[in-house]
Amino acid sequence: MTDTVTIRRATAADAQAVGAVFDAAVRAGWAYLGELAQSPMFGPEEWDREVADHAPPNVLLVATDAAGAVVGFVAAHPPDGELYLLFVDPAAAGRGVGRRLLDAAHDALRDAGCGEAFLYTHEQNERALAVYRAAGYRPDGTVRESDFRGVALRELRLVKPL
Repeated sequence: MTDTVTIRRATAADAQAVGAVFDAAVRAGWAYLGELAQSPMFGPEEWDREVADHAPPNVLLVATDAAGAVVGFVAAHPPDGELYLLFVDPAAAGRGVGRRLLDAAHDALRDAGCGEAFLYTHEQNERALAVYRAAGYRPDGTVRESDFRGVALRELRLVKPL
């Protein structure tokens, strides 16, 4: 599939497709959030805002299939080196889409002069932890704790030299 996938900067027209990928990925991978993971967490206007907020110098890239459908996305913040979001539609998972998106985000961070990337991911998200570990990310010991709609979350900070 990776040979039929195109990586490009997201446009305003992609916002709702980005939200749909997020919702599908969360339903499939975040069972530890219980019922919260089963319905959309964010409304259409929030996805419009998310895409707009990732105009340069920030980065929001989408992966599209041969038909032009969005099958994944990644967001990064070059001013501080943060890899902010990475999600792939479960129907496209396991085919290298996430790796291509991750590589493209790393390239964007490097191009902006970042020598290191960091991210936060849920401690319970074993699939994401495995993906990031395989890409060279390592925990630095920082933990961020929060409450998301009544669910306590622990997020591990992972770092990777670029």
